[in-house]
Amino acid sequence: MAQCGSGLLHIPRTPDLALKYVSNDDALREIVTWMMGGMWGATWQTIFILTPVVLICFLLIERRAWDLNTLSSGDDVARNLGINVDRFRITGLLIVSFAASACLAFTGIIGFVGLMAPHICRMLIGNDYRYLLPASALMGALILLVSDTVARVILAPVEIPVGVIMYVLGGIFFLFLITRGHGRYLS
Repeated sequence: MAQCGSGLLHIPRTPDLALKYVSNDDALREIVTWMMGGMWGATWQTIFILTPVVLICFLLIERRAWDLNTLSSGDDVARNLGINVDRFRITGLLIVSFAASACLAFTGIIGFVGLMAPHICRMLIGNDYRYLLPASALMGALILLVSDTVARVILAPVEIPVGVIMYVLGGIFFLFLITRGHGRYLS
């Protein structure tokens, strides 16, 4: 709390709340809409900007698929096979973060896509990252396409933010994973 001329002034503690607090009505609406996530900002110009960024990041990570397979066996195994584990983790994290943040800048926060797609693909095709990475990208695109279609059609002509649909689907999916795996760990 900060002291103000007429009493106490509440200053929000998190950045998103601070932005909401100091924004005018139009900017506030845009912030809230962006935080719910959606595909309304998808234009050809956006695609032309994102395609090279995402494609380069994808190719850089796909090139290291063997190292990802080795790293899934454990740090010691990866080190013994000549992988600099710490450097690989940092560069991988930077590459993936750059691709995700580029997409996030245009779509807003769309949760669970990056969690659901790899889990579904891992159930279908296994753990080999040479196949898991491209399959997860395609599965994520399919999940987002279906969710966006549902968001546009369910209450037409009003469009629900696709992030809301993804939160519902993601919650159901992870409840399924938890209940499915619950019996596996009890015995």
